[in-house]
Amino acid sequence: MIQSRFNAFSLSPAGARHRGAATLAALALVLAVAGCGGGGGGSRLSKAQYEQHLQTDSQAITKAFRPLSTPPSSLSVLASELKTGQEKLRSAADDLSGVTAPKDVEKDNKALVAGLRKLADELESLRSAAAKKDPSQVQKALSELKTSHALLDARRATDDMKKKGYTLGGFG
Repeated sequence: MIQSRFNAFSLSPAGARHRGAATLAALALVLAVAGCGGGGGGSRLSKAQYEQHLQTDSQAITKAFRPLSTPPSSLSVLASELKTGQEKLRSAADDLSGVTAPKDVEKDNKALVAGLRKLADELESLRSAAAKKDPSQVQKALSELKTSHALLDARRATDDMKKKGYTLGGFG
C-alpha cells in the first residue's frame, strides 16, 4: 500500500503542523486496484483481461492523486487536484462496471465499483472545504474520510481478490 501525508494545517494562516494525516490518495489507490468490471454486458473477461483493467484504472487514479503525495501549494490547488481525482475515480468505476468480471470476483467487482463511486462522492466535502479555503473544514473532512465505509468495503473486496490469486498491480 502506498502511504502519503497531507499537512492541511501547513496551509492555514497560523502555519500549525499536523502530522500523520493520511492522504486520500493512498486510500483511493487501494480502492482502484481492488475492483474491476461488473454488471456490464459483453463476454466475461478472463483473469488476465480483468487484471489488465485493474492495472489500467489504478494507473489513472494513481496519476490523478500523485500531486496529493506532497502538500499542495494552496487550498485552491488542492481543490483542483481533488476534482481531477474524483473524475478519475468515477471513470474507473464506469470502466469496471462496464465489463463482465470473472465469475469468482463478480461480487468483489461490484463492491469495488460501489466503493469507488462512493469515495468520489465523499471527496466532495474535502474538495468543497479546500475551495472555500477553510483549513479547519479540510481537516474535519479528512478525518471523516479516514473512517469511510466505502474504503472499508473496497478494502474487503481487494483482500478477497488477493486471496483468490488476483494480481492487483502496484497496490497488491
